[in-house]
Amino acid sequence: MGKWIAVLVALFMPVSARAQEDRPLRTETAELLGIGAVRAEFGIEFLHRQRYSLSGLEGDLLRLGVTTIRVGAGEYAEFQISGVARDFLTVNRRSPAVIPPTFAGGTTSDFGDLILGTKLKLAGEKGVRPALAFSFAVQLPNASNESGLGTDQTEFYSKLLLTRHLGKVAFRGNLGLAILGSPVQANSQADLLTYGFAILAPVHAGLELVGEVRGRQGPLRIGNENMSRVQLGARVRTGGLLWEIAGVAGLRRFDPGSGLLLGVTYDFQAFHRKRGPVTVR
Repeated sequence: MGKWIAVLVALFMPVSARAQEDRPLRTETAELLGIGAVRAEFGIEFLHRQRYSLSGLEGDLLRLGVTTIRVGAGEYAEFQISGVARDFLTVNRRSPAVIPPTFAGGTTSDFGDLILGTKLKLAGEKGVRPALAFSFAVQLPNASNESGLGTDQTEFYSKLLLTRHLGKVAFRGNLGLAILGSPVQANSQADLLTYGFAILAPVHAGLELVGEVRGRQGPLRIGNENMSRVQLGARVRTGGLLWEIAGVAGLRRFDPGSGLLLGVTYDFQAFHRKRGPVTVR
């Protein structure tokens, strides 16, 4: 219990960042946080013309409390948890539903799905070799199909992460597999290829431009649709915090038409590496 209290107290203790931040990107870095380091990312998202294939809903989606917590659990491992405190959809259009939602009126809301994941370091960047890591995560079905915003299916993701620096510019690549349960067909699943490529380019002291393209590709199945998005943004570090803003454009039918992301990242040291006993002679 004392250790958890120490972690909560540490939330109010500022510490400088030493590793690459992820927000507002979704393409993960292969670099891990240091042992005991914690990165807390909070944001809001506004997505225009978001579509849902199961419920037939289309509208403007506001996501509040978009949160990711990363913890450096060891020299070769990192723990991650992410989720959304609340999704609010203003419905502008309804199409025939595969699974009809149960709400009445022109708005609906729900909790976002919770994601639990782990990242494992495979190799550090050296010479022409990029940094390599492997990550896997489980997405829990917190959002329900009754609200029209969820699928009620557990999803599994795994991917290989690469990070390479050329001068001050960083390049990231992600390639993996998503195993998605079918919300309309029992004892069925869809296996999709996931991908992501990102560039991070410093342009001034404390200012960095970021961009990425990411998505998933596989069999065309209801509830497990292909997706692809382009995202461009900037982030500024000031006052011990990292502030982010980015625009997003969807490339597939069930991606949002456009969107805006705002966020802030805060780093702190929750605990330190335990030192072994020192023998005095």
